[in-house]
Amino acid sequence: MSLSLIPFLCSLLTLVCASTVTVQIGNVSVIGNYNSTSGVDQFLGLKYGSSTRFRRASAQSYSNRGVINATQHGPACPQIKGTNSLAVNYGIYGTDEDCTLLDIYRPHYIPRGTLLPVMLWLHGGALTQGAAWYYPGDGIVQESSRINLPVITVVINYRLAAWGFLGGKEAADNGALNLGLYDQQLALQWVQNYISNFGGDNSKVTVFGQSSGAMSIAYHMLTVNTKLFTGAILESGTSTSVPALAAEAYQGNYDALVSIAGCSGSSDTFECLRTMDRDALINATNTMFSQPSSYGSRPWGVSIDGEIIPDNPSILTARGQIAQIPFIAGNVMDEGTIFVKPQTISTDDDLLTFLEKDYLNRNASFFQNATSIATLEVLYPNDPSLGCPYGTGNETFFGTQFKRGASIYGDIHFHWARRNFLNTAVSNGVLSWSYLFDQFTPTNAAWQGVLHTGEIPYVFMKFSPSDGDLYALSRQMLAYWVSFAYNRNPYYKYNPIWEKYSKASQNIVFTAANTSMQPDDYRSAGMSFIGSISDQFLEPRA
Repeated sequence: MSLSLIPFLCSLLTLVCASTVTVQIGNVSVIGNYNSTSGVDQFLGLKYGSSTRFRRASAQSYSNRGVINATQHGPACPQIKGTNSLAVNYGIYGTDEDCTLLDIYRPHYIPRGTLLPVMLWLHGGALTQGAAWYYPGDGIVQESSRINLPVITVVINYRLAAWGFLGGKEAADNGALNLGLYDQQLALQWVQNYISNFGGDNSKVTVFGQSSGAMSIAYHMLTVNTKLFTGAILESGTSTSVPALAAEAYQGNYDALVSIAGCSGSSDTFECLRTMDRDALINATNTMFSQPSSYGSRPWGVSIDGEIIPDNPSILTARGQIAQIPFIAGNVMDEGTIFVKPQTISTDDDLLTFLEKDYLNRNASFFQNATSIATLEVLYPNDPSLGCPYGTGNETFFGTQFKRGASIYGDIHFHWARRNFLNTAVSNGVLSWSYLFDQFTPTNAAWQGVLHTGEIPYVFMKFSPSDGDLYALSRQMLAYWVSFAYNRNPYYKYNPIWEKYSKASQNIVFTAANTSMQPDDYRSAGMSFIGSISDQFLEPRA
């Protein structure tokens, strides 16, 4: 059918075509969904590149005439199966190795000649899990339009686990390091090239993400001359949350994957992994991930590749090598809880065993430093009333030291890392704001507290007016987020005025009862000590 006939036929067949919307990219027509109830257009499963195993993705081309059906979510990237309390089946739309896809959500009505700010979401999941479909942007677009600050929301897939973050010498020699980060970069470049076709302003791109998504944003900010985004919101993660190592540091896990996948006898183990059956490779990665005592809690991770990650991020951060891009960084109150369960921590030895799983095969000197261990144990005593989830008294939940482990884990990976990134940025003149999310959601378990990921439903407007104060808090948070996307300042008409992070070091603390500005000085002794020995976690001993 000639594309020129589509508008005419739609005018005649309103019932058939009323639910679709079309955007042109060159000679290509992109067909999406229009929801007349929400007033939101959706363009789903759009390719921003083409990806093959262990190769950098190539950019999407629109040189040929054609039609793209963007009315359904695309498949997720291959990934490990979740084992913690937040396990999600991300494969309900299938999985595919050619998974460099994105979803776009926009207001249906955009005044002619107007370009809207863009918010691009990078999901979390420890670089091993996640999918774009799990984070629908309709609520953000609908609410932002309601308050007359309409934005376009983009949500992307990027490659994960061994597909996106394979380490080892062989991966380095074949250009296969950090492919997930390069995917993110390619998606951001796609937005620069094409988002104006959808009514987006490529000069006002805010990247926001949670956990490993936030860490990824911080890594991209270490490229101080980046032009791919102009604002950032980091939810529970920065450049010093977890170690990034030389490729060779992952050699043990690369060799283990080769062995488990049955490639040990190959003359070219990399090529064997690259060409083997997809499901067999998925099974091998699941086997590794299910054995953290052997391969660590993070079998694959970001490598120092000399390009996108030119040096150890902890060193680059300490030098103040952070792009002059305004940003927001924040934490939830109880970051550590979901990382402890299902492990029972009852003794000091249990505590160290749990903490070390995140650094297994990463040569962290802390675990050989008796003085550092002893000092940390003093600063974080085995007192349930001081542990995480905070404010839960003497309840121990799972093992007598569960709350102690959650507190230490949360401060090392998230609370201290945020404070460190902000202080470095402020010292180098980067405009920044900080928050602490402290609202317990009743549908969560008591042991989880205000858990890691807990702010996401609020940012994505997952509450309705029937949820009362939680809905009101969600609206308040999103108003600050989209105001930042517009003005590079999160000020909105709500109280309090969100003050910049500075030597006064204040957080906005989000609660349904009374959001307020408060000093960022909680657990200062413990986090100051963590900062003083951070090299023992982040810079492997020789």
